[in-house]
Amino acid sequence: MAIYQEYTLRDGTIKSIKVVKGRSIREEMKLLGISERDILSIQLLDKDLLHKSK
Repeated sequence: MAIYQEYTLRDGTIKSIKVVKGRSIREEMKLLGISERDILSIQLLDKDLLHKSK
């Protein structure tokens, strides 16, 4: 199962990153090059379920 964290930013762009056990949200934001001020919403997505439903 592949779980991804999807960040919707204030400028309308969407960035996603695979969730890795032991990695904090702060580390994910640093890897994506975003700050708390940039984030409009955060979602957890199961990419496998998204592909099966199509």
